[in-house]
Amino acid sequence: MREAPNTRVSRRHVFFVAGYDPMTVDGHLRIFLRELKRFGAVWNVATQGLDAAPLPTPTGALWRSTAQAPGWRTQTTFEVLAWDDLARADMRRPRRSHLRGSVRALADMAASGTIAGYFRTSRRYGLFFLFTYLLLAALWGLGLAAGIAAGRLAAPHLGTVAAILIGAAVAAGAGLLLMRWPGRRFRLKQSLDLAEFSVDFVRGRHPQVDARIGAFADRLRAVEQAAASEGMDEIVVAGHSLGAMHAVSAVAAALKADPDFGSRVRVRILTLGSTTAKFALHPAGERLRAAAAEVAARPRIGWLEVQSRDDIVSFYKVNPVTLGPAAFAEPLLPAGDFSARPLLRQVAVRDMVSPATYWRFRLDVMRVHCQCFLASDIRATHDFYAYVCGPLAFDVVAAHTNGLRAYTEPDGTLRPLVVDETGRILPLPASESPP
Repeated sequence: MREAPNTRVSRRHVFFVAGYDPMTVDGHLRIFLRELKRFGAVWNVATQGLDAAPLPTPTGALWRSTAQAPGWRTQTTFEVLAWDDLARADMRRPRRSHLRGSVRALADMAASGTIAGYFRTSRRYGLFFLFTYLLLAALWGLGLAAGIAAGRLAAPHLGTVAAILIGAAVAAGAGLLLMRWPGRRFRLKQSLDLAEFSVDFVRGRHPQVDARIGAFADRLRAVEQAAASEGMDEIVVAGHSLGAMHAVSAVAAALKADPDFGSRVRVRILTLGSTTAKFALHPAGERLRAAAAEVAARPRIGWLEVQSRDDIVSFYKVNPVTLGPAAFAEPLLPAGDFSARPLLRQVAVRDMVSPATYWRFRLDVMRVHCQCFLASDIRATHDFYAYVCGPLAFDVVAAHTNGLRAYTEPDGTLRPLVVDETGRILPLPASESPP
């Protein structure tokens, strides 16, 4: 064995693409600072946000932070590739427009065989998809029942016409009230809007989103070209949920525009809670399937996808490139081995947080869905902030099934690292030194 070289990172640039969410960059900064503080407390690391407000970029905003413990210090530039304005504009359309769009989307997905494809690929996701519409039907069914009951009570006193009007008013009011609660708790409107957006996007009816992804690609290229001269050790492009597809598409566009993209500095992709298959399974999703295939065909672009059996919003055990069954990675690989395209790691949300924390949000499917891009409140096998501001290269953390936990001591110091004859990096107890 020999001492492992080039495992540390002093500076990294992280791009983050969120899912279909109206949150502004200011909201993302508040979450980042909260989660950075939690990461520091859990891993015994001193963390600090260097910017009190987001610094505008051509495609969103960025801010900087530091993390340090005995023997290491890392500075991170965290940049949001923002498209929340487009999501908000889509969500704020008139209710009648959304009603027509939801009916059209459901009919499209049924007629095109996309829903059947969901069940063939991931029965869990298929059931989640149907749950949205079953919940909608149940809430309006309750509203209708309330209207019928009100009409029957009013009929003997006010007559048939008045009773019908009262019943209709009560049914509409009850339905709208139920859409607010419990519908809001289940994020029903957002789920319906997303289903509509999905079909429109895959059909090419959102040219502004396509243009934004092109702008993301230009921004990636600009940062990558300047990264080496600015002392950046690596670039991480992370995407969550629907944002995973946008992240991969942006990298594919950057590669198409510049075949040398990723050769000047290490570029890695991290997809979390991915819903790429939601679009790629649609017959009209050829350009999205082609983008994933383009990235998978470029071995110098390392790609890690993190999947969780607890997250029913994402496609668990599905390869986002082949759309077939996923083969999860071995527990320990040589650092930088991304021969699996992508490298798939299986995690459990219930293992990312304490039992008490998981018990509080276990029934909130969207909160479970979001945990993979938040900091853990225990030393877990997966912690997004290990890739964001940890001391080790992306390749080293991705290679071990236990992530950062395998390489650190309780006081935050790094364990000595050695390379075995197969190229795998092994952490040693802190008391031992490499030969």
